Amino acid sequence: MPGGGELVVIGILIVVLLFGAAKVPQLARSFGQAMGEFKKAKRESELNLKNLEDSITGDEKGEIPKTTASVETKTENVNIKEVAAYMGIDTEGKTEEQLKAEVQAKMKSSTK
Repeated sequence: MPGGGELVVIGILIVVLLFGAAKVPQLARSFGQAMGEFKKAKRESELNLKNLEDSITGDEKGEIPKTTASVETKTENVNIKEVAAYMGIDTEGKTEEQLKAEVQAKMKSSTK
């Protein structure tokens, strides 16, 4: 029964016979690119899974998930009065900071 090294040599010979010597570098390059894409996708999925686990454990501890912090920083470009009015918060005579606090409080209470 052939060992690991012998199987590699046999595999290379089969590839050369099937595709020709000129195609081997191109096949190796394509294989390397595919492996790189696979590793990149694997890292991204592991990171997404870790973020999901962190947000779930944060919910169990009564903490706000880290994802809400990123949402809060992205809402700076949004008109806070429109958001508050959409959520049913009275906007008359209130500053943007007061409206932000009320919107955040309403969001926290709705997630519980």
